[in-house]
Amino acid sequence: MQSITINHYTLNYLQTGPKDLIPIFILGSAIYYPRLFQHTLFKNLHLIFIDHRGFTKAPSNETSHTLQDIVNDIEKIRSALNIEEMYLLGHSGHGFMTMAYAEQYSQYVKGIILSNLAPTNRQSRQDESIAFFESTAALERKEHFYSEIAKLNDDIQKDPAHRFSHINIRMQAHSFYDFTYDAAYLWDNVPNNMPAIDHLWGVEFAKFDTAEFLNSWKKPLLLILCEHDFLVSPISLWNDICHSANISPVIFDKSGHNPMLEEPEKYYETLLSFVS
Repeated sequence: MQSITINHYTLNYLQTGPKDLIPIFILGSAIYYPRLFQHTLFKNLHLIFIDHRGFTKAPSNETSHTLQDIVNDIEKIRSALNIEEMYLLGHSGHGFMTMAYAEQYSQYVKGIILSNLAPTNRQSRQDESIAFFESTAALERKEHFYSEIAKLNDDIQKDPAHRFSHINIRMQAHSFYDFTYDAAYLWDNVPNNMPAIDHLWGVEFAKFDTAEFLNSWKKPLLLILCEHDFLVSPISLWNDICHSANISPVIFDKSGHNPMLEEPEKYYETLLSFVS
């Protein structure tokens, strides 16, 4: 693990795999994401996991955390590593970061991978995803969710600094094919810079125009979606964009929000095929 300091933020990055291959930058957290890509197959890919300002300790100085700041940070890390060509992988909300960077620095991007995100993070879309869960999820899955989510307020009261982590832990019935899977370990020691997270997920991702970007993107693109990913469901939210941008998503039918963990062999082969 190495780090770079940008505007008082210490951002970690972790480089794994054969360095003679074109790297895949995985945006998000250099602590959290290696745990999702834990299968030994992924050691055959050149992966660079990088923090963003939402998943690092908030500095005491007055700082900014806009989507443009994130784009600038990615570019500074790319430059520091002397990477002249790369793929970008944005999972969940980090897909918006991927698109925002690629929009401004396409000369360094061979292709982008969007995994497990909805086209927008507007509140109306979030409400639609919850309604889809309530109308389609199995009774056992819903009962497990209700039992877990009832503990969330107590979690946050005891530890408000890690609110984002607590929400994700209690929402695992929405995010895992095996809804009984205990995924709390994924969030161990992951910093939550809540002002940055609230602004990025609540404001920046809600206003990003995914359709406009994808209709103008001319380089390779891989879209990965999952049948049981209730966090960003339903898959049909993508229908109009996929049709207009001529995108054929790869669908995983035995995964929730984290197919690289739940179906690692298929995810690896999907990535390998794309970068090859």
